[in-house]
Amino acid sequence: MIRRRAVLIGTLALATPSARAADPAIIAAARREGALAVADSAPGQNFVKFMAAFKVKYPFLDIASGFYSGPTGQVLARVNAEIDAKRLTFDVMLAANTAAWIDMTHQGRIMRYDSPEYATFPAGAKMDGYWAAAQAIGVIPVYDRHILSPADAPTSWLDLLHPRFAGRKMAIQNAAAGTQFNWSFLLGQALGPDFEPKFAAQKPVVMATGAQMTDAILRGEVLLGAALDHWRAYTPEDKEAGLMAIYPKEGMPLTLAPVGMLSTAPHPNAAKLFIDFILSEEGQRLLNTELYGMYSMRADVPPPAGQKPLAETHPLLPADLTAYVKASRDFPRHFQELYH
Repeated sequence: MIRRRAVLIGTLALATPSARAADPAIIAAARREGALAVADSAPGQNFVKFMAAFKVKYPFLDIASGFYSGPTGQVLARVNAEIDAKRLTFDVMLAANTAAWIDMTHQGRIMRYDSPEYATFPAGAKMDGYWAAAQAIGVIPVYDRHILSPADAPTSWLDLLHPRFAGRKMAIQNAAAGTQFNWSFLLGQALGPDFEPKFAAQKPVVMATGAQMTDAILRGEVLLGAALDHWRAYTPEDKEAGLMAIYPKEGMPLTLAPVGMLSTAPHPNAAKLFIDFILSEEGQRLLNTELYGMYSMRADVPPPAGQKPLAETHPLLPADLTAYVKASRDFPRHFQELYH
């Protein structure tokens, strides 16, 4: 049963677990399987580095042949198409769209696996027995301090409605981005249904990826990335180039990127090893703190260096999961109507 209220960030005081040894029977079965196929929406080469660390622990697994990486919408489309065709090649999926995970779990597309690591994640960041949030991504405005003066930068989401940001001065991602859906839904929840139509009237530029938006900000093509993954403002190269993160006073929409095993996974034991590793304290520190600069929902994993503790960002999460899932299904049409 999925709980209606997501996460009370201030109550994440969970006991720090000791490292768990993998079940020898699962390791032996995974050795016989010999491979792991992951469908992943985490961007860039950092996830490849994470996979390499997993390979060091389990060198007998071929992790390269079946690996697929792409934007969230593409990952979901490919995985669901394979399931529909009864030709699933993937074992594990990581995708930044909680609503899709809820839908797919109800449809029987996610295989039950009671990972011992689920107990370390708070309610709302998991569906016990099926999946948990491997990454937590804030969605915030970002600007270049060399182009937009910090004194002129917004401090509120409502500031984005100021005339100085009208006429292709801001950028957002397209409807395939899970972070863009969360931005839309959660700001509608926090600010009311009038906010996004007023924002759309500012005529923002729609871009395909967060990397494209980052480049456009640094080139001065837009003044703001209005809905950008928070971690992009903290990469060493972009921070040095001038990117600045804004944490609006109304709160930060939070996008969770769950990980879990797919139904009829061809290598289920290898998948169990991977899920346990990515959700472990070791895996979360490597993936989020060291490689991506994202938040972990585990209380024993600190925020990345230089970033605000998650509670201080006033994270916004869905209060009504039924409405959240319905809005996710309707989002492509909703987005097209606003940003055509």
